[in-house]
This record gives sequence, C-alpha cells and structure tokens, in this order.
Amino acid sequence: MVARTALMDFLANKIAPFGEKVAAQRHLKALREGVLMAMPLVLVGSIFTLIGSFPIEAWTTWLNKHGELDVLLNTMANNTFGLISLATAFGIAYSLAKSYDTDGPSAGIIAIGAFLLVTPPLKTDDGFGIPYGLMGGKGLFTAIVVAMITAEIYRQFIQRDFTIKMPKGVPDAVGRSFAALIPGAVIIILFAAVMKVLQVTGVGSLNNLLALIIGTPLGLIGGTLGGTFVAVLLNSVFWFCGVNGGQVVGSVMNPIWLQQADANRLALQAGQDLPNIITAPFMDLFVYIGGGGATIGLALCLMFLSRSREYKTLGRVSGIPALFNINTPILFVFPTVLNPIMFVPFVLTPIVNAVVTYLSMATGLVPYTTGVALPWTTPPIIGGFLATGSWQGAVLQAVLVVISFLIYLPFFKAADAAHVKAEAAGVQASEAADEVAELKEVAEHSEERHEHRDKAEGAAAPQDASPSPAEPSKRTTHRQ
Repeated sequence: MVARTALMDFLANKIAPFGEKVAAQRHLKALREGVLMAMPLVLVGSIFTLIGSFPIEAWTTWLNKHGELDVLLNTMANNTFGLISLATAFGIAYSLAKSYDTDGPSAGIIAIGAFLLVTPPLKTDDGFGIPYGLMGGKGLFTAIVVAMITAEIYRQFIQRDFTIKMPKGVPDAVGRSFAALIPGAVIIILFAAVMKVLQVTGVGSLNNLLALIIGTPLGLIGGTLGGTFVAVLLNSVFWFCGVNGGQVVGSVMNPIWLQQADANRLALQAGQDLPNIITAPFMDLFVYIGGGGATIGLALCLMFLSRSREYKTLGRVSGIPALFNINTPILFVFPTVLNPIMFVPFVLTPIVNAVVTYLSMATGLVPYTTGVALPWTTPPIIGGFLATGSWQGAVLQAVLVVISFLIYLPFFKAADAAHVKAEAAGVQASEAADEVAELKEVAEHSEERHEHRDKAEGAAAPQDASPSPAEPSKRTTHRQ
C-alpha cells in the first residue's frame, strides 16, 4: 500500500509536470505542429495509394488497361504524400517563428527555399529537376533541421531590428516582404555554403549527413521492437499521468514512423518487398487500438459487464467513440488517469499489442502495412484490412481487441465491485440523511404547533380570569 502510494505520488508530482514541460517546449511543439500541417497531404495521398493498390487483382489490371490509371494514381500520390517533407519544412518554420511573435509565413517560405537548395537535384537530359523521393519521407530529417535553423536565424534578425524598414504608408504585406530580405539572404547563403562544403568533402548532401548522424540511431529506435517497447512504455506512462503521450513521445517518433511508412509506399509502387514493419499505421491502428493505453477492451467491459450504475452510463457514452480510437471519457471520467487499479493494464496492453503485431508480421502471418496512412480514427477490422491490404490484418485487429479485453477484465471487475459498494454506501448514507431530515422536519413542525398553541392559550387566559366591567354590577344588583 505504501509502495503504491509512493508510486502514484511520483507519477503525479514528478512525471506529469515533466511531461507537461516537454509537451510545451517550443521546438518540440513546432515539430509536432509542422508534421500535423503536412497530414492533409499524407491522408489524401494515402487515398490515391489505396485506390491504386487495392488488393484485388482484377481491379489493378483494369486500372492498368484503361489509360494507365494506375500510373496516374501513383503520380497523384507522389504529388501529395510524396511532398510531406516540403510541407513539413514550411510548417515547422512557420510554427516556430510564430511562437517568437515574428512573421510565420515569411519564415516558412524561406525554409522551403533553403530545403530545396540543400536537396540534391535530379539530373536528366533536359536539365535539373526536383527529386520526388527526397521531398517525401526520405527528406524529413533534412526538412526538420533546415526549418528549425531557418526560424531561429530569421527571428534573431527580426527581434534585433536588423531589417529593411519601409515607410509607414506602405502596406503590411510589402513591409514584411522587405523585412525578410536580409534574414532570407543570410539563410540562403548559409545553406549554400553548407551544401558546397559537403560536396567538397565527399559527404554529398545534407541528407546523407543527417541520415548518418540522426537517421541511423533514431531508425534503430523507431524500427526495432526494443525501441518501440520504450516508446510505447513512455507514451502510456505519460498518458496515465494525464499528459498527452502523443505530444511528448510522438513529437520525436512520428517523423520516423512516417518516414518508414513512406518507404513502404514507394516500395509498393515499385513492386518491391516492403522494408519496414513498424510504421505510423502500425502504431496508430494496431498498438494503440482504442486510443492511448489500448483501452478498447476496457470500453467493452464498461459496455457489457458493468454492475455499477455510473459505469453502465459511462459504457453507453464511451463505447461508440472507443471504436474510433477516441477514449477521452474513459481516460478522465472512468478514470484510468492516476487510477492505481488501472496502472498495470494501461501500460501492459499496448506493449503486448506491439509485441504480438510485430511477431505476426515478422513471421509472415500478417503482411506489413503498405504505407497507406489512414486516419487514426479508423475503426478496427476496417483499419487492419486497409492498412495491410489483407484479411489477415483485420483478423489481427480482432485478436488484439480480445487481448485488450482479457487484460483489462480482472482489473475492471475489481474497480466495478469497489464502485458498486461505494454506490450502495452512498445510497444508504443518502437514505439515512433523508430520514434525519424528515425527523428534523417533523420536530420543527411539532415545535411550531406547540408554539402556536401556547400563544393561543396565553391570549385566552386574561379574558377568562378578568370579568367584564358589567358583570360585577349585575352580580351586585342580583344580591341586593
């Protein structure tokens, strides 16, 4: 009991404040918001990828024979999903500059120019072009670094007033454009120098350098079962403390998982074997099925096994959202957040899901995710089928739902039984309070009646004891 209390105190007073500080950190917040800004492209491109590679041979054959529609769909995917690094570069620089109260759009545009500058161009017989491969997942680390540096340099110039100032009558848009000239020129020259140095030294490009320094170690973390175990554990612990684990852990890991999902997409287009087991859909649709803590099993317990009146109501309210991986009512109303009974299943369930899913895909029982990035709200069974392009993915999700249910079941029964007792005690206390209130009310009414009677008797007593003035003369007259 003492150890459990100490653990809860540590989580509430140490881990939760730390997680809130990390989630609110300026650069991580900009990273998170920048990646989210690219998500519309990811989702739209995933739709085109899904249509072009739908797992029915007759359909893909029909697309190929009718105007090579499969090629058109791949082109559409490349111009949406395949531009996530470009969009992320703008989004991160924009968000970070705005956090410093400087001009976000100008910083974002400069970041796009710097990112394209350091990206090795595509050489063809007709000249140079922009390589789609490096605009997508492969260029994500470069986009992040370039955007961060761009926004920091830009805000230094703006905050120190080292800019070209226009007269007051000039429109704001024109003034901001001229204000961005000096910092923009400095940023472009800086990255041009970096690009030249890397070419001269034989490194080749900033992409190659960052892939070696950042991509390799982070890829080992985000692409292995051990690294995923750590990421899932931290995510669950932060969520249990009431801090959005996706904002803390996801800020660092989501770019890796998105990059690996895009690599699978490109391999699928090329007809090659898919290289990565762990991707963004792997995490969203299999590990965190039902939301943070993989609480879909707990939602089923609330819906069908609750004996507590309050839990029955919560089950009706939270059941449908849980099917779309929305579990806010369960987290904060049940609650699972800082609930000692729920700590073990809340942390254990997504870890078990990750291990089961990884082993299922590594052994060939279930195909890898194809790179189709579905919305995280996609319900089970449907999401598993679309993410892997196979019925095995749907079956795996069904198995994970059962696993989540079985893990949460004994802990839920304990919580439900305790809540039933609390409700019963509450009813008894309420009934006793009602009885006391009724007795008090009766006593008050009785006291009021006594008071009225005493007043009436007090008012009548002088009349009986003192005869009217006429009475004595009558009596005297009679005697006389």
